[in-house]
Amino acid sequence: MRPNTPHFVVTPESAICHGGHFYAMSTIRDTIFGIYHMFVASKNITNTEHTQDAHLLLRRLVVHTHYIFVKHGSNLDFSTALPTPHVPNVSTFEGAIDLFMLCIIMELGDLINPSAYKKKYRRDRDRDYDRLCTIHARGLARDLRNWWRGHYLFHDIQAQHSVDGEVLFKDLFSQQINALISYKKLAERKNIHGDELECTARIFEGLVTKYFPHAATPHRIPETGFEWVGKRYVVRPQMGNITSSTGPSEYSSLVNYFFYN
Repeated sequence: MRPNTPHFVVTPESAICHGGHFYAMSTIRDTIFGIYHMFVASKNITNTEHTQDAHLLLRRLVVHTHYIFVKHGSNLDFSTALPTPHVPNVSTFEGAIDLFMLCIIMELGDLINPSAYKKKYRRDRDRDYDRLCTIHARGLARDLRNWWRGHYLFHDIQAQHSVDGEVLFKDLFSQQINALISYKKLAERKNIHGDELECTARIFEGLVTKYFPHAATPHRIPETGFEWVGKRYVVRPQMGNITSSTGPSEYSSLVNYFFYN
């Protein structure tokens, strides 16, 4: 079953149902949209809150993707080779958006983790460890964005000019944040809440404005939901760069020592 799919379980008699989760880069956007819905309305759409597990699996995806592109320096040329399993084909527009969406969920971090809004969160050692893991994954995601910018750019065929990937990333990030704020306000007006009642739309918007003031601009929820509503571009390799590898950034060098050795 694809992610973000409303469903229920029916059995002809009392039963214990056992299931699991598998996250795939090919459906990463639907996975992230499902996490948004859980953040806003989990009390109305599920009987089990999976945020901690979801963030763990997403962090693992980031570590794997970072290892392939940045740490390992994969020798793949996407123009001729088959896609690497479990990483997006970042030489396409859809693949680049998939990568950026994964980076956005890492950037948001604890802002969309209901547990982070509990007062006891600040005095819990397990939560402190999760928070360090979140910070680590955010750094790797920023590495991945820099890697993409160093190897690719977007090209507007109609206007015949290039667009820096960071420009599109910031627009996508702003769209996601402001759609989330609007969604949460709308849900509260309809008495729909997430798992943690202390996480109100007002508090969430205040934290977003505090930590991401450049992204907090008025948006309405687009008809396509959280899907990218801007232009579609062609992805082209940066001239003079090898699109399969890059030298480690300063952050990469630090995390390589602590996490990969």
